[in-house]
Amino acid sequence: MAIKVVIDDKEITGYAGMTILEAAEKVGIHIPTLCHKPDLSPTGVCRICVVEVEGSPRAVGACHTPIVDGMVITTRSPKVLALRKAALELMLTAHTGPCVTDSEIKQCELNSLASELEMGPPRYTVREPRFYPVEEANPYVRRDLSKCILCHRCVKACEEIAKKNVYSIGYRGFDSKIIVDCDEPLNREVCRDCGICIDYCPTSALTRPISWAETDEEKNDLAGAEEQPGSEGNNRERLLEMLKAEQSKSRFVSPEVIGDIAQSLNVGVSEVYGVATFYSFLSTKPLGRNVIRVCKSLPCYLKNAQMIIESVHRAIGIGPGETTPDGEFSFELTNCIGACDKAPAMLVNHDVHGNLTPDRISEALKSYS
Repeated sequence: MAIKVVIDDKEITGYAGMTILEAAEKVGIHIPTLCHKPDLSPTGVCRICVVEVEGSPRAVGACHTPIVDGMVITTRSPKVLALRKAALELMLTAHTGPCVTDSEIKQCELNSLASELEMGPPRYTVREPRFYPVEEANPYVRRDLSKCILCHRCVKACEEIAKKNVYSIGYRGFDSKIIVDCDEPLNREVCRDCGICIDYCPTSALTRPISWAETDEEKNDLAGAEEQPGSEGNNRERLLEMLKAEQSKSRFVSPEVIGDIAQSLNVGVSEVYGVATFYSFLSTKPLGRNVIRVCKSLPCYLKNAQMIIESVHRAIGIGPGETTPDGEFSFELTNCIGACDKAPAMLVNHDVHGNLTPDRISEALKSYS
C-alpha cells in the first residue's frame, strides 16, 4: 500500500517501512546525518537528523522514524536547526580532535558537519574532559578514545559487516565508552587485515597504524574468509536474566562468567560486559553480603540524600564505592531506587528504607549485621 507524506511542501509517495530520511532523499531533500550510514541499521543516537512532524510534541530522528500516511514533515525550521546545532555543539565540546581548531583538516566528519551547519566554536567547556591513553600496541588498529563521539558506527560495522562483534558500549552516562571484551585494550587477531571499523569511524578515534599496509591480495583474502559467528539467531533476550542470576548467586559477575555467557548466547564478550556495566544493580567487582544503594539523581539530592551518605559513613565507616573490611556491607550510588515518595530513602539489598533520619539509618544497618 502506497503511503503519501509531505516533506518541506513536497508530496512524496513511499512504502511501509520507509524512513523519513529515505523519503526525503528520494526527492533530493538533504537531511544531515552523523551516526547513520545506509548500509548499517539505524541507531538514532546523534540526533543530528532530527525533523519536525506536524502534531508531534517533539522532534524525531529521520534516520529511524518510519513514515505514516498523512505525515507533514519540516526538515529546516528554526527549531530543527537549533536542535541540530545544540547536539553538535555538545559533541564538539567533548571532542579533542585537532579538527575542532583547524578548519583546514577535512578528514573529520564532525568538522565537515560543523561547517555545513555554520557552527562557531563551542560555548561550553568540560570540567573533567574524558581522556584515554592512545592504544598503539595493536598492529591493525590504532585507537584514541579521547576523540570518540560514541556514534556507534564502529560497533555496527564490526557486527553487521565484518561479523566479528569485537566492540560494544560499556557503562552509562558520561562514563559511556566503546569497549573491547571486559574493557580491555584492543588486541584481537580477528582484526587482522580488516580495518572496517576504521573506514566507518567519522573522527580519528580509529586509524591505521603507520606500519599497517594493505594489499589487494589481503583484501581478497578478507572477502573470501569464513564469517565469524554473528548475532543473528542468538538468545539476547536471556542475557539480562543470566546476569541477574549470577549477580544474585555470586554477588558480582566475573570476567570468566561474562566469557561463558557470551559463548553460550553466541554474542561478543564486549556486549555482555556492556550490559553488565550499564545496569547499576549489576556489578563486575565483588560486593559485600549487604548492598546499600542511595539514589544520586537530583530529586533525591534535594531531599537530603547527602545526609544518608554522611550517616552511613558514620555508622559503618565507608563511603560510596567502598566495602567494609569484613565484607558485610558495600555502599553504591545509583540512578534510581524507585522510592521518590519516601525520600530521603535508601535500599539495602531489596528492602526500601524511607523517610530516613540519621538515627533510623543507624538502626536499619544494625539489623543487617
